[in-house]
Amino acid sequence: MQVFLWIFFSCPVYAKSPVNIETLSYVHDPESGDFIYHDALITWEDMTLEGTEIRLDPEQNTAIAEGYVRFKRENLLAVMDRLEMDLETRTGVFYNAIMYDSENRAYMTADEVQWLGESHFVLNECSFTTCNPKKPFWEISGNQVDYRHENFGSSEHTILKIKGIPVFYFPFLAWPTTSSRKSGFLAPGFGQDTSNAEKFDLGYRIGIPYFWAFDKEHDLTFQYEWVEKRGYGLHAEYQYAFEEGMFGQLQFRRYFERDPRDPEKEAGSLAANSISEKDLRPERYKLVYNHNQRLDERSRLIVSSLNYSDGQFEKEYERNQNPSLTAQKFSGSVNRQFEKGSVTLSVSKHEKYLEEALLNRQTDDQTTVQQLPALSFQYARVFWKSGSQSASANASGSLIRYFREKGWNGIGATTTPRIKYYFPATSFAKGSLGIGRRFSRYQVWSTTRPASEDEYGFEINEAQAELNTTISRQFVRERGIFTRLKHQIVPRLQYDYIEDVEQTSASGIPFGSLISTRRLATLRIENTLLAKRRYMEKPAVLTGRSLNRLRHSRFGPQLVQRLEVLKDRVYPSEMDLLEALEEVLGRKLPSQERDELMSFAEKGVVLPGSRITERPSREGPAWTLASLNLIQHYDLLKQDPDFQSKGPAPKGNETPAGKPLLPLRTDVRIHPGPQLSLSYFNRYDHLKRRILEFSANVEVGVSAYNKAMVSFRENEAAYEDPYGTSVSAGKTFGFGQTVEFSDRLALGYAGTVDLDAESSAFRRRLSSASANIDYRPNCWDIGLNLNESRDKTVTSSGKKEEYVERSLLLTFKLGGADLPEQPLHKILAR
Repeated sequence: MQVFLWIFFSCPVYAKSPVNIETLSYVHDPESGDFIYHDALITWEDMTLEGTEIRLDPEQNTAIAEGYVRFKRENLLAVMDRLEMDLETRTGVFYNAIMYDSENRAYMTADEVQWLGESHFVLNECSFTTCNPKKPFWEISGNQVDYRHENFGSSEHTILKIKGIPVFYFPFLAWPTTSSRKSGFLAPGFGQDTSNAEKFDLGYRIGIPYFWAFDKEHDLTFQYEWVEKRGYGLHAEYQYAFEEGMFGQLQFRRYFERDPRDPEKEAGSLAANSISEKDLRPERYKLVYNHNQRLDERSRLIVSSLNYSDGQFEKEYERNQNPSLTAQKFSGSVNRQFEKGSVTLSVSKHEKYLEEALLNRQTDDQTTVQQLPALSFQYARVFWKSGSQSASANASGSLIRYFREKGWNGIGATTTPRIKYYFPATSFAKGSLGIGRRFSRYQVWSTTRPASEDEYGFEINEAQAELNTTISRQFVRERGIFTRLKHQIVPRLQYDYIEDVEQTSASGIPFGSLISTRRLATLRIENTLLAKRRYMEKPAVLTGRSLNRLRHSRFGPQLVQRLEVLKDRVYPSEMDLLEALEEVLGRKLPSQERDELMSFAEKGVVLPGSRITERPSREGPAWTLASLNLIQHYDLLKQDPDFQSKGPAPKGNETPAGKPLLPLRTDVRIHPGPQLSLSYFNRYDHLKRRILEFSANVEVGVSAYNKAMVSFRENEAAYEDPYGTSVSAGKTFGFGQTVEFSDRLALGYAGTVDLDAESSAFRRRLSSASANIDYRPNCWDIGLNLNESRDKTVTSSGKKEEYVERSLLLTFKLGGADLPEQPLHKILAR
């Protein structure tokens, strides 16, 4: 039997906030005036206190709890041996306590906890972890922890322990205690970058970042990085967003290297003896700035800047296999959008290093172009439409001031207006015709050549035409996997024309791209097979067990009594059962109530004596089951074996002059289901009457958590297609797989193997490989990523050396435990 008492203290605090006490028994001590409650639960405001024995002093407004003591306030829960609390100031002391922050899923144990009011706690001789505190995988132990809920926690003289073994010491450590942005140390990073080339061999790398949130509008991240074979580095990143529609970022990385560099291997094309001793310890840095701001609903400002100390930084410290050799890159633009187009005013400057060599910091001031400024525009609109006919016009252009440190400078203006007309060719075919003309004009002069002024410009016509039709047939199937199949064939006849115009000048055309002539006819036959899958519906029934569960839900026994007429009636589908429910209840059910009621029904159950003889089905959405595309180019410029263009040579070298019929391209793709995909491509040469290039790719998903891929490609000789795309020769095999064994463990790997030993310039057959492992237990995560690639470097003597580069990155994160389902006092039971 429980006794319920309501006690009102004379203290003003409790005049507003009464205390509710539930207890099995209590006594009053006449000498002290205290009330002693046994096995009691006290609640007031947003707090609850539970204890084996609780002593309340109404005069002093204090409480002392002993035995099993449990205190809860908002998201904080504490279990302890003894509690002393001042009910008026809402402060107290916990002894031998274990605290749990449910929002951050963190456990803290301490010999003594001082509650200083609100959400501020000071823990003495304590430990912090997100694992089960009885057997933590990791914990942070400190002399004193200052913990503020929804703010941050800090600890002095802290030791990080893994499995009880001390592994790291922090004089001071801080971490956020909220999901919002708060200051504190972030997860440290560990990696290893090794290479056969000494200049790229960094060894182990360890980084410790600290995040400092000034306020919600800007923050700063510091990081100290130790590099085994270089020295140390300092990183800083500042981010700001002072108003809606604005974001800015400033990054700076600086490395302080211990040892001088080797001029024999890192001087590039410079002679090793030309490098002075003081230049063997160069500064290594990277500076980045980005600003993106919305000026109004139609205008935006974008500014970006990138600076590297040398041409080797990207590949050495960032592991970029295709470095840009950027020395300085700056761009700024203001864009204004209109209903039919846009206008952009921009400036840009790009300086590049001559080569990928640390000790050669010469930049390319002869060919690197700066645009100061550039005004560009684009415009498009449909100006006429009648039935199935329409006509549209578009135009684009620019006005640019070109600048170089040395060499040619100039001013250029270009514009290209175009008109396109869409029309029905016949009752079953349609076509389109587009024409355009490119106007360009340049005025240039050289800073190194006297009297070098020059003017040039070109007018080049272009045209595109297409005629296509669609042939389709639909197959309806009463049985089987698919309800409907649709085969669609779209033949397209296309013609692409660019006028042949002489493009020469006394200055050698320093600005403006040269445009090659083109007269290319293309026949495309696109075959597509669309499918809609049949999904069988599961029978649905309200069984006695369903109604029993429904009786104990929020719906109650009254609703169950009305639904008794539907008990054990098997309906062919959930929709049929839902219609029966609404008929019995006499109303249309809202979606939320309907879904909740249907969750009590049992699906896929066919009771004995059921009259269901055929299961209903529904039709799924359409998807592309397979496609077969044939592409045949015919280059009319190759009809004349003696053809010589006035301007730049036509693109494409798949066939010799006099042979206009280019290789036939075949592209096949098959998607039987979401877990299987097959693709095949080949290029058939009509002259040699055989396939010169082919590739195949298979992607298989055993399940949504286990996917694999294999690919094979072979191309006999490198070539350029009619649009100027270069394709390299080679014979390679690719593979990859990702597997999620459970919620805790995932594995992935991929690689490319060079199968052509004779044509390859490398001795190593495995051209690239990667592997990663992600292990995520309840309270900590570890990720391991390994990448390997091959490349070549050139010494100052001109000798090429092959090397293998390996990068190992280890990420370790402490935290992430889920809130336990069982009561806390059971987990922490002594």
